[in-house]
Amino acid sequence: MILTLLSHQWKSFWRGRGAGKSLALQIFTGFLFLYLLACCLILGIELSFLLKKLYPGQDTIRQYCGLILYYFAIDLVLRFLLQELPVLATQPYLTLDIRRSQLVNFLNVRSLFNFLNLVPLVLFIPFDITTIVSAYGGLAATAFALSILLLTAFNHFLMLYVLRKAFLSSWWMAGFAAAVAVFIALDHYHLFSISAISAFGGITLLRTPWLVILPLALFAIAYANNGRFLLKNLYVEELSKKTGSVRSTEYSWLQRWGVLGELVALDIRLILRNKRPRQMVVSAALMLFYGLIIYRPIYMHPFNTTLLLFAGLLITGMFIIGFGRFTFAWQSGSFDGLLSSDLPMSEYIREKFMLYTAGATIAFVLSTFYGFIDLRIILLQAATYLYNIGVNSVVTIWSSTYSYKRIDLSKGNSFNYEGSGGTTNFIYMLIAFAGPLVIYLPFQFLHQPWTGVAAVAVVGLAGLVGRFWWIDLITKGFYKRKYLMLEGFREK
Repeated sequence: MILTLLSHQWKSFWRGRGAGKSLALQIFTGFLFLYLLACCLILGIELSFLLKKLYPGQDTIRQYCGLILYYFAIDLVLRFLLQELPVLATQPYLTLDIRRSQLVNFLNVRSLFNFLNLVPLVLFIPFDITTIVSAYGGLAATAFALSILLLTAFNHFLMLYVLRKAFLSSWWMAGFAAAVAVFIALDHYHLFSISAISAFGGITLLRTPWLVILPLALFAIAYANNGRFLLKNLYVEELSKKTGSVRSTEYSWLQRWGVLGELVALDIRLILRNKRPRQMVVSAALMLFYGLIIYRPIYMHPFNTTLLLFAGLLITGMFIIGFGRFTFAWQSGSFDGLLSSDLPMSEYIREKFMLYTAGATIAFVLSTFYGFIDLRIILLQAATYLYNIGVNSVVTIWSSTYSYKRIDLSKGNSFNYEGSGGTTNFIYMLIAFAGPLVIYLPFQFLHQPWTGVAAVAVVGLAGLVGRFWWIDLITKGFYKRKYLMLEGFREK
């Protein structure tokens, strides 16, 4: 039955209306995947030599084992951002005489066709063959390779479960982000060593190969848990029961803002209920932890103001830069209704400024904890925060009036270029990232870096003071291009 269902998916792809366009995209994506796999294969072959060069005189296999948990931790984050849920593939079969257990097995098997599941094959197996076999023997090498594959499958099904739970409740998304933050913080401040734990587990497995049953048990638990969840929630009406409370959620605390508050509530619902905007917001939230990587002693002494200014721009402005550049495209499916309503477009644009300012403010407040590392970080991030809400928010909304491409909210963010591309996007990214540096660098050349930081803050503050003028200007530009936007958003 599983092979029959997989053949149906293959026929659906070839017989679909957009098969030609999809085929071209699939070929391009296939070449990209092959290139990335080839890079991973080369890295896997050369890994033994790289470890000997990086850690001379130390046990290469122990150093190698110390990297494995780091890889699977990064793999989990990548899966959270990139992994797709093939739930819709079962909808045509729900009314047929097919056992739900067969549909669940079909979903699980189909989901395994994922690029991230191929990476361990080319990254770890070469080292296993060239180094571990000669040191510990064939049995230990086989158990080690099998453990890598089982842990990959464990990550795969664990993240499928987390993503499906996050679809039903945003608390799972927040919980995952919090777990990542705790994991990074504990390792960063050396409260425990992930590398030491990973090395101990890897060496122990090589010495006692029967311990492969532990990753086998983890995989079995993740697979069974994911299957149990699908069996309980396979029917669409069962999912709707679970999500009913979310659909009726009212944000009463926003009502004090009137129409603006209602529009902000609609944007919050859009983010929580749709995959791509939700993933972009999660990406912006994860960017808060970028400071743990960049605010390190090597960049703090001496204080690398240029690099840290760029980091502050990302940390406080990723929500504006990532989510905001599709300001109008997010509503492409209901754009006709938006224009036919009695809502003044100036109020709609004003609400977007309010939303982006709130997102940047939350990011700035949370990032002030980096002041415990160095108080100068707070001053630098305050300057980039003002620039983001005063200048980048304006540029973001202005550039989105030139975006005429429709966005399907149900699709994920991985290899999804809907709404992207074009000269306007390039100009926008150039202004968003290069603008503060253009203001700052002349002062850096005059050996006045903090004067340059102050200049960035002043430019942002000036943009913030003139916000109502910007709203009026963007509104006029919108009305000039609204029919082009309507035409583009109607194309499917």
